[in-house]
Amino acid sequence: MKTRTTVLLAVLATACVSVSKTVLDEGFRDAPVPASRVDVLMASMGDTIPQDCTRVAILHASGDQDMTDEGDFLEKLREEAGKLGANTVYVRSMEDAGTAERIVGAVFDVPADRDSEALALHCPTD
Repeated sequence: MKTRTTVLLAVLATACVSVSKTVLDEGFRDAPVPASRVDVLMASMGDTIPQDCTRVAILHASGDQDMTDEGDFLEKLREEAGKLGANTVYVRSMEDAGTAERIVGAVFDVPADRDSEALALHCPTD
């Protein structure tokens, strides 16, 4: 029962993250990649985009800061990149809602969003 509850909570949290996509390479076609096989590179950790990768799409993720965390965002970005056939996500930024947004959210009872910008990439595998 505990495992089912944990899985259900993870699914609900990930469902709270929405991702919009802008395809950069209309000619790119590859089989979908399972989210678990999509690598993550992070600009904030000093990672860079390997030169031999194809830039497949720009991804913008957004979700209620009180209902999600960074892990939910990374999982959703990996899932969406994989659907496009990308095997790597390069996370350019991930930002929590600012103070003003959180105050407005509290006053008007609207969610304060966490946002992330990323690139879906297809990188050659060895």
